[in-house]
Amino acid sequence: MAVSFAPSSYEFRSVTAQLEKILLETYLPSTNSCREPILPGSRELETASSRLLTSLPHDGVGLIAVTHHLIKHLIPAFNDSSLSPHYYGFVSGGVTPAALLGDMLAPILDQNIQVHLPEETLATTLEARALEMLLDLFRMARDKWKGRCFTTGATASNILGLACARESLLREKLVLAGYSFGEASIAEMGVLEACLQSRVMGMQVLAALPHSSVAKAAAIIGIGRAQVKDIGLTEAPWEFDMYRLEDALDDGTKRGIVSIIVAGYGEVNTGRFVSNLRDIRALVSRYGSAWIHVDAAFGIFARVFSKENKDMATVASWAEQIDYADSVAGDGHKLLNPYDSGFFFVRTSEILHQNFLNSAPYLAAPPSTSNIPSPLNTHLENSRRFRALPVYATLAAYGASGYKSLIRRLIMHAREIARIVYRHPAYELLPVEEGGTEESAVNNIFMVVLFRAKDEWQNQLLRERINDTGKMYVSATVWDGMPAVRCAVGNWRVAAEKKGSEGWGVVEEVLQMVGGML
Repeated sequence: MAVSFAPSSYEFRSVTAQLEKILLETYLPSTNSCREPILPGSRELETASSRLLTSLPHDGVGLIAVTHHLIKHLIPAFNDSSLSPHYYGFVSGGVTPAALLGDMLAPILDQNIQVHLPEETLATTLEARALEMLLDLFRMARDKWKGRCFTTGATASNILGLACARESLLREKLVLAGYSFGEASIAEMGVLEACLQSRVMGMQVLAALPHSSVAKAAAIIGIGRAQVKDIGLTEAPWEFDMYRLEDALDDGTKRGIVSIIVAGYGEVNTGRFVSNLRDIRALVSRYGSAWIHVDAAFGIFARVFSKENKDMATVASWAEQIDYADSVAGDGHKLLNPYDSGFFFVRTSEILHQNFLNSAPYLAAPPSTSNIPSPLNTHLENSRRFRALPVYATLAAYGASGYKSLIRRLIMHAREIARIVYRHPAYELLPVEEGGTEESAVNNIFMVVLFRAKDEWQNQLLRERINDTGKMYVSATVWDGMPAVRCAVGNWRVAAEKKGSEGWGVVEEVLQMVGGML
């Protein structure tokens, strides 16, 4: 017998009571005491795996039974990546309480936000307002960044950045070849035809220690992974070697190859920033056209500070040249709202429309005095979650001052961890700065601390020993060809102080204990 989709009052109250219990256990400071261990044990994983359904049942078990199944059988096998302040594996912000509220309401409302229908729903208007508020948070002028959209994350935003670059650069070449501006559309002609007609021999992406998603984006839009060229400095690989960059631009110009420059704000291992976008823009101007895209997945949050914030003036300077870019990618799940969420900014909305035009009579927006375009013509996807609602909720709840306070807290927490590492004889803080001081090393930290054990053999076991304590979690990476530990601070729960279950004293205790084994 088929189970009814409509729950009874008793069933619904039972389910909401279970949800309330989970919320109280995980979000109230008085009840959330940083659960340990952060990762599920083998027993929990095995039990949950054995409880997973192996095939689709003919008759469902019903709402009450599936609630019990999810909460009792499966939830214990998930890690606390967003619930623990000491999960440092990835920069995932832990979902602020206000964002959680917005994200819970989003599927209840379940809006179709691909068509702008201001007479029927507030959805697309709210989305446009949330994107404007993001620009305000990052001190980016609304009139200079008119192309804006939400994405699934920084990977999708990097795809958009490269797609917009491809459209702009090849269109410019087509116009020089005699096409009118209206006819010169790569999205209409296709990449191969556009290259043939404009006599462009290829495209290259020039980067300095780029995130892996940049190569993925290049593959997806037809540039190719092999055309992504890492031309970072040997001693500071997140910075461009300006001589090699100039040579690559010069060589590309001579061979008929157009160039896309991808600059990193918040390199994945070190958290470092490309520091000279102004010089890169000047170089681009000298060698003709090129597009500058900034992958600022979490580095864009340095923009919450200005030079007036004296204690964070240096951090503010790291991202102060962002206006020399043509497009910017950012991640929303870092500190705004849950997975999946990202955002993308570009100079004009026209280039988004050129790339993502979606024409269908049933999706046509009615005449309106609004200047908000239908999102299906400016976004990568047509059907998508109402990602703007949790973003709007968290920005409205905490405001610019709240986010400044949060980012400051994250930075101070990370810097105290870096100080612990620097002072311990068994560890080496990376990247190594020859002749540097403790203060200079610590003050270069944004929100990621990279380190290794000095003993090569012990270094192979470092991550495992840290994570085996169950008190904190770090991820593995490679730096200078050797294993290293990456400690990414990104949860709103962390404290800048040593004391307390959210403080950095927990990390100090673990690193001192593990360091004593090395």
